[in-house]
Amino acid sequence: MKKLALILFSFVLLTSCKSKDKKTETETINVETTAETYQLDSETVIVNWIGYKFTEKKGVKGLFKTVNVTNNKTGNSIEDALIGATVSIPVSSIFSQNETRDTKLKTLFFGMMDETELLSATITHANKEKGVLSLTMNNQTHNVPFTLDIDGKTAYLKGTIDLHTWHADKALASIHKACELLHTGPDGVSKTWNLVDIEAILNFKN
Repeated sequence: MKKLALILFSFVLLTSCKSKDKKTETETINVETTAETYQLDSETVIVNWIGYKFTEKKGVKGLFKTVNVTNNKTGNSIEDALIGATVSIPVSSIFSQNETRDTKLKTLFFGMMDETELLSATITHANKEKGVLSLTMNNQTHNVPFTLDIDGKTAYLKGTIDLHTWHADKALASIHKACELLHTGPDGVSKTWNLVDIEAILNFKN
């Protein structure tokens, strides 16, 4: 009788373990199939820029009306989805709410650069706070470190371009000469800064 009871107990124990194993396996599958994915919404990308004039570094703001996105892959996180994404921006789409300024920027700034009908940038690294993009301008390619702030399904990317790094001194001198009086501050000094801040607003969809 004791032997029979022991056999029944063993059978119940084995059956219980198998049920738990199946339940755990099912739960694992459910977690994997419901994992959230992210992809950059290429139709809503905004790229803003800020140039600077005067000794006290007063900002002049604008944006690019056209931003084309390629290699727009899906990722398990916003950071994963960002890595490898490439944007191509026609410089003719520059917009600062001042037609005269925009014409000067197209012809006397970008027009003085080598092979710069388009600005091309690829994100090579990204985590929750920062990243790196590779920017091609004036037939030069260099890295731009950026900060990354993620709020829900929107990422804010901010970085600074030093025009000297892209050997764009000729273009900088050209736009400074054209805007010399306009870039003369209260101290009587005319200055066009070599630094340009960029900000990208990137929305993601599941």
